[in-house]
Amino acid sequence: MSDHSFMAAVVTASPAPLAVVQSACEPLISFITVAYGTGPIIVDSLASLVAALADTELTWEYIVVDNRNPAAPDRTWNELRLSTHGVFVVRADANLGFGGGCELGALQARGEILAFVNPDTFFAAGWIEPLLAQLDDPTTSIAAPVLLDPDGTLQEAGQQLFADGTTQPCMTMPETGTVRRHDYASAACWLIRRDEHERVGGFDPAYSPAYFEDVDLGRRAAALGGGCVVVADARVIHRRGSSTTDTSLPDLTSQLETLLSRWPEIRWTQAKASV
Repeated sequence: MSDHSFMAAVVTASPAPLAVVQSACEPLISFITVAYGTGPIIVDSLASLVAALADTELTWEYIVVDNRNPAAPDRTWNELRLSTHGVFVVRADANLGFGGGCELGALQARGEILAFVNPDTFFAAGWIEPLLAQLDDPTTSIAAPVLLDPDGTLQEAGQQLFADGTTQPCMTMPETGTVRRHDYASAACWLIRRDEHERVGGFDPAYSPAYFEDVDLGRRAAALGGGCVVVADARVIHRRGSSTTDTSLPDLTSQLETLLSRWPEIRWTQAKASV
């Protein structure tokens, strides 16, 4: 990130905002969202977050890292200026990728707890309290919710990592009141304490622009005595793929090779993928 510049500003221009963030002077939670030419869905996501937290006493702030998309360089910025108030926007001069964007957001964050949330996640009242409670467990580095499709069906309850480095979502709905430890959970939505994020080293830029950086961070957390858990009583809607117009899956060969070179024991300690 040292080779790139960025500009930061708080959005205040909207005359009739759909989502208003009242940032606390000393927020407990910093929500960090990475955008890349993202359209109005980011406003809808934020509006759901504001509504979900309205009746709580939680103090928080909302940070958007606006990675530059050459095809739509001002799209996210314009959506936020038109429809929100109080959002802290960091505009990068290039695409820093998912992990790089998260780290830039973390550098700007003031909260004790970092909540990485995709701009296509949607929230309801009561979703965050079970995750915050789980972070009090010293063996928990990352607390993640159950991810649901928009129709309410299960999308993911954690992820399983296989010996060849591939992954697949766990598709068994956890019982109410339970907490399950997993190889990792998709970073579409997770909470981690700032000091723990720093202790494990944050997202590794070697996986830029995206994919497998959440697997790697989960491995490092586990190696240092922590790990990733999915909390059954925390549920979030994830409109997967709705935050980008590019639905093609990139070549992940480089990221996969990096993962297996960093963690060679994956080949003999993980289960083999089912055929």
